[in-house]
Amino acid sequence: MPKEKLVDLVMKYGIIGTNFKQPITFKSGIKSPIYCDFRKVSSYPDLRDLIIESLKEIFSGKVDCLFGVAVGAVPHSAIVAEKMYLPSGYVRPDAKIKDHGLKKLIEGYDDISGKTIGLIEDLISTGGSIISDAQILQKYGAEKIIPVSIFSYGMERSKREFAEAGLELTSLITIYDVLPFLKNSLSHEDYENLEDWVRDPEGWFDRHKTEFEFGFLTQLRQSAKNTGSIICMGLDPVIESIPKEYRQDIIGFYYFMRDVLSEMKNKGLSPGMFKPNLAWWQNHDYPGDRIYSGSGSLINLIKIIDSLFLPVPICIDFKKGDIGTSSGKWASYGYERWNADAVTVHTYMGSDSIGPFTDYCNNDKGKGAYLLVKTTNKGASDLELKKMADGRFVYEQTAENVINWAQNKPGVGAVTAGNSPEELKVLGKIFAGKNIPLLIPGVGKSQGGDAGEVAQILKETNYELDLARINLSSGLTHPWYQPGKENPSTNECIDIIINTLRSLNEQVGFAG
Repeated sequence: MPKEKLVDLVMKYGIIGTNFKQPITFKSGIKSPIYCDFRKVSSYPDLRDLIIESLKEIFSGKVDCLFGVAVGAVPHSAIVAEKMYLPSGYVRPDAKIKDHGLKKLIEGYDDISGKTIGLIEDLISTGGSIISDAQILQKYGAEKIIPVSIFSYGMERSKREFAEAGLELTSLITIYDVLPFLKNSLSHEDYENLEDWVRDPEGWFDRHKTEFEFGFLTQLRQSAKNTGSIICMGLDPVIESIPKEYRQDIIGFYYFMRDVLSEMKNKGLSPGMFKPNLAWWQNHDYPGDRIYSGSGSLINLIKIIDSLFLPVPICIDFKKGDIGTSSGKWASYGYERWNADAVTVHTYMGSDSIGPFTDYCNNDKGKGAYLLVKTTNKGASDLELKKMADGRFVYEQTAENVINWAQNKPGVGAVTAGNSPEELKVLGKIFAGKNIPLLIPGVGKSQGGDAGEVAQILKETNYELDLARINLSSGLTHPWYQPGKENPSTNECIDIIINTLRSLNEQVGFAG
């Protein structure tokens, strides 16, 4: 039977495969553990011939010409058209009339008015491309469209889309034809995972996203799930803000934070990330006298965090960025000397400056790099808020740069100000669905941002909250502090921090 033979050859040549650790993303945005590469068909004459003969059988005596959805299906439509002695063509893949040459939207055969067109696609997920082409052909006068795909995932969404467009899809094979083969070749666990995707492909990723090997992205998602928090706890030592019994020096601040973190652990409470600002700690070092109290205290605090809250990530905030060779040293310093899970990085020197940091953003090293895009300081207006010739702000172009730099580098993220709601809305839309982690400072009394408002903006822009970290430093670690006034007692201070974190979690409406 041709269908059974087609399935055998498709599986034999690896046209269809699975990857449950690093699922792919469809053009529609749906993430999938199963993938198809029908462009490889031309490498296998027996498979190619079977597909061509099967398509010929479907179209025989029914169509006046054949079109292929660009670019993957064009070779198939051209060969079938040749075999059937019919004209062929395709719709430009960007669905735009080109601004040069003959300025055509339809290439090849364009005398389609009143004609019945066979429209071929290699594979169908949601069906957006083939439906769009069909509608364009109808606009240009085609009387009837017969859409056929080599393979279809059989999604309910695609069935709805075809029905609404008044089209009836035929597929040579579907996911249901290959499932029996995959059941025999996959482990029981993987096959159940695949069946879960087939039942609900659009919701599958959210149900399994903490299981994948996406480096720092997976660590963020797991941390959000385990802690129920997307709050980042900034750790900037202000000695005068802590209870008097700890107030002698930086080592006292370490002991205070150690006690705070221990009580947080006892209460079953954790932020979604910790962020010590290195300058605040190293300011207590005196290298000329070989005294490193600040660095030593931070090292000890990081050990405490790892012992109590692993795998909650730690981001070293040092905002480094220099020419390539120097950046390489800073990257090594942050990731390897401090063993940071992530660091903050200056962005505006360009790709060679940030490259040594983003090279750590992969599934092997699993690090994160938060690149400055829109900052909280007033001086941001000097550069980030300057308008370019095309009307966009500099920070918008920087955001696009970050997306490009993040290609195949999971963990490349952005610093976006939480005290600039309008800019945050713009950036939320730009980064939504792009797997770009966001570090959002500027929240709290001192800088004016509101955690609940930030979370609401991200939700409205469809940004994945698991990848966001809303940072508070003074607003979380010492909100009571007023210069010249005595600080509360140790127990009172710890209770304030714990209750503040709980309140922030409620404000952002995130429950893991």
